[in-house]
Amino acid sequence: MQGSFCSESEMGSNSGTFRDAAGTHSPSPSRIVQINIGRPLCPHDSDLHGQQNPSVFGPSTMASPTSPASPSRWSDLLPELLGCVIALLTHPADHARFRAVCRAWHSAMRHHLRQQAPWIVFPDGSFGTVGDGASYFGRLPGLPENVTCIGGTDDWLALDCTDDVLRRTSRLDESYFHPRRDVKHRHTYMLYNPFSGKTVPLPELDSIIGDVAETFEIRKVLMRTNSPDDVIAVMTSSWKYNIILCRPGKGKWVLPDFRVCDVAFLGDRLYGINPEEELIAFDLAEDDDGRPTVTKSRRVIRKPLAIGEDDQWSWMYNDNSEEDDDNDDTESSGEESNQEEDSFNDDGEVSDGVDRIDDEEVAYEPKDMIVITRRLVKSRNNGELLMVRHHRQVSPFFDGYTRKVEILKADINAGKWVPITTNILAKGEALFLSRSVSKFTRVYGDIKEGFIYFIDIYDVFDTKSWSRRPFRLPRQWGKVDHKLLTWLFPPELVV
Repeated sequence: MQGSFCSESEMGSNSGTFRDAAGTHSPSPSRIVQINIGRPLCPHDSDLHGQQNPSVFGPSTMASPTSPASPSRWSDLLPELLGCVIALLTHPADHARFRAVCRAWHSAMRHHLRQQAPWIVFPDGSFGTVGDGASYFGRLPGLPENVTCIGGTDDWLALDCTDDVLRRTSRLDESYFHPRRDVKHRHTYMLYNPFSGKTVPLPELDSIIGDVAETFEIRKVLMRTNSPDDVIAVMTSSWKYNIILCRPGKGKWVLPDFRVCDVAFLGDRLYGINPEEELIAFDLAEDDDGRPTVTKSRRVIRKPLAIGEDDQWSWMYNDNSEEDDDNDDTESSGEESNQEEDSFNDDGEVSDGVDRIDDEEVAYEPKDMIVITRRLVKSRNNGELLMVRHHRQVSPFFDGYTRKVEILKADINAGKWVPITTNILAKGEALFLSRSVSKFTRVYGDIKEGFIYFIDIYDVFDTKSWSRRPFRLPRQWGKVDHKLLTWLFPPELVV
């Protein structure tokens, strides 16, 4: 719902309400509470003795028992009470409206507001907060109709606008929505910033993956910087279009057949890992028109081979780093026609890089499962590239939990992954992981130093004590396929 807070002169009769575009009043989507339980507080609100409630207004506004009750100003509300209201405001737009009421409220906002922890965004565009005050909210304001959230970077979301009902369902129970390889739907893609309201169409993606089968999947949309004018990497489940690089309004570049299951930008390179944990480096450039290009690709970390074992995937990589081949056969400009009939129906599916292993230690049936995910992430300060292996115990009888976390640093010169066991996260840092977003962030608000936050389990990992701790997520979390969730990082509000 679009709307704004009432002005100070209006709030005497409309406290705790939200004015929409039609001028009507209804409860705010950010759960703005009424000051008095049971009804809005009026300027002449008084207790049984005809005095104003000292728990609400400051003592300077209290009327004498022998004098008429004087009108109370909303600016005289106690700072503690304003802090309780501020704690219930989630959206930055509500923060702006709150501090615009008067100077006292502006000052209270500056005193009480802390930068918010990242939100969890659901595929249908609804969102929730995490931690001790974990809550679930409705759909983000301003979202276009028929869109699915498919990823994001920082405070930007990537949206898929389609009539494909399967894309928009958040339920794990898909008994009515079986994806089919022989059924296609039309898609258009865009970036959307829910805090600024800015929308950026991505016609470069529409021209390549705008008509795809229900089984097709976009697994990650990663912006190189926070500017939508810069290069964007899109990782898909398709062999033919494994990675798509695009710049809005400039053009695209397709990287097929690399089997990449996660990507991260580092400087002028895009790095990807495959299911064997090999690290592939893509050197990025642009042509005279600003279209992104790839000048070279090579494996900088290879899987160790046993004696006599063949490198079965060597045919798809150019691992000779001494040669500067600007016309690598494994790279495609993406200018050819990409809407060939049945191109996606016959296209192979890239592995998601997740290992699922039956736990043989479990004595009962059905057995527990050990799930191992791999996330590639750039460190916040020193520009190192890390891979995080997360081992989860998944059971049909109880909530899953973290068994083990391994963090490895890419030693590109030595061509290997190096385990890190001490000083994993820098001072004042935390790490958030999901399939669509993996990011180091500074510690603020409820975020704890040295913690790793997972989007797919009810615990966090403390790298200082090397132990897991319980963590609260919105209740709707359990109804969603967790691989479809994404982290959204609200911008720091200047007040």
